[in-house]
Amino acid sequence: MDNIKERAVPISKPLWYVLLLMAIGLGSEAWGFVLIKKGLLEHAAGGHFLSGHHLLDVFMHIVTTPLVLLGTALEALHFGILMELLSFGDVSFIIPLTSVGYVLTPLTALILLHETIPPQRWAGIALVCAGVFVILRYKSPS
Repeated sequence: MDNIKERAVPISKPLWYVLLLMAIGLGSEAWGFVLIKKGLLEHAAGGHFLSGHHLLDVFMHIVTTPLVLLGTALEALHFGILMELLSFGDVSFIIPLTSVGYVLTPLTALILLHETIPPQRWAGIALVCAGVFVILRYKSPS
């Protein structure tokens, strides 16, 4: 891990701090998305969020659903952590690291929502992981 820190230095805080914030932020993002989805599935409209004669009633029901509220709070936590990370790290370093969420979110959906994830999607996720590895491994010229 020190080897990574020596090569990729676009942060002004210890790497352990960045990784801790990243883990909390990405975990809250993954859980937030999945809880919002679960909350929306509880709604009787069955995916017709922006249609129907009673749009305001549908909207009020959805935004007062406990799972949607909890998921939204977790997304807000993710955003707050992202702002903290950006306050001391290069955008070109921090934002690509957040793409690890492309792995955590489908895994969370697989476990909690029992979603089927086709092999092609896993291949795309693997490419994202490879890109994150490249970003962590090599220092930027700036």
